[in-house]
Amino acid sequence: MQSKKAIIWGTGETAVNLLKRKSLYGEYKIIAFIDNDRNKWGKVFWEGIAISGPNILLNLKYDVIVICSIYVDEISEQLKNVLGIESAKNIVTYKDLEFDFCSKLINKYKNSEDTEVQETLKVFKTGVVNVLGSYYTQTDKRKYSFVLRDEDNYPYIIFEGKRMYYPIDYKFQKKDGKDIVTDILYEQGEDSPHLYVRADYEIPNNAVIVDAGVCEGNFALRYVERAKKIYLIESESRWIEALYRTFADYADKIVYCNKFLSGRDNAYEITLDKLVSDKIDFLKMDIEGAEVDALLGGRAVLENSSAKCAICSYHRQYDEKYISFILKSYGYHVEHSKGYMCFPYDENVKDTLDLRRGVVYAEKIF
Repeated sequence: MQSKKAIIWGTGETAVNLLKRKSLYGEYKIIAFIDNDRNKWGKVFWEGIAISGPNILLNLKYDVIVICSIYVDEISEQLKNVLGIESAKNIVTYKDLEFDFCSKLINKYKNSEDTEVQETLKVFKTGVVNVLGSYYTQTDKRKYSFVLRDEDNYPYIIFEGKRMYYPIDYKFQKKDGKDIVTDILYEQGEDSPHLYVRADYEIPNNAVIVDAGVCEGNFALRYVERAKKIYLIESESRWIEALYRTFADYADKIVYCNKFLSGRDNAYEITLDKLVSDKIDFLKMDIEGAEVDALLGGRAVLENSSAKCAICSYHRQYDEKYISFILKSYGYHVEHSKGYMCFPYDENVKDTLDLRRGVVYAEKIF
């Protein structure tokens, strides 16, 4: 139960990152957001809470102020000399919360004999939560693409010689004042725990592919020319609009589905068995923790197919075990990706502090 009250000072990228990483602040109930920028005051920032000026601190009861800004020293000085708040125990930074999480994770696994776990812990000893565990490089060494705009002002990048579109309201990173997309294939490196298609999982010509959790579509776009048919399942309408543009030249082989893939069929959800009318050759699922439920709704398709599968298993604590059990019951042999992932976006991680395998691979072996 959230009993401690927290105020977040700063409403930029750091605050947004904190709010996404629920496990870092799970013990707190956020009651206010503060920013020195007067132009932001009164604007709703998160869950109906508007941004206020610093003076609101004088009228609120709280347990901690979390500074989410690069101007930590200046804000600390302002708290002390302008607002009269001197208690260091009531002031923490985003980095403090991140370091505390890393310390707890390290303490849990410090005696593990798993060499992959120990490699992952080396990353967390820096005090920085890295979702991809020991698989990482320096950000400034990663590739990036400049964002272009079509005649309708829709943003896109050139990805492997094709246009790959983004929602028209997408918020891009900046470099030298220009919109960029950073290394779209970085997480698909050979040793990545998030790798969908491993080296021995060649997708054949005329394959029927199911891409569940399409997002920008880079996975399907890589194989669209050789595929016979691709089912694109994406629940967010803003992405569907972009996908229609990305795959416009391949409309004859694309089936779009703007529902949640699940174990039920209704106005908002659909099962794999309801959607797919073919034997499939490849199934990729990355659907924010709904993978187990979706697999339960795909028994007929998977039992009648000899598909290779890449099912993400890092969103929830026991998903790797559940996913493996279901696929084995359908007649598949299962393995998992290399390394471990840490998923701070799952608020339960603050209690479980578990490292997770990123992807469960499955295929039928005759």
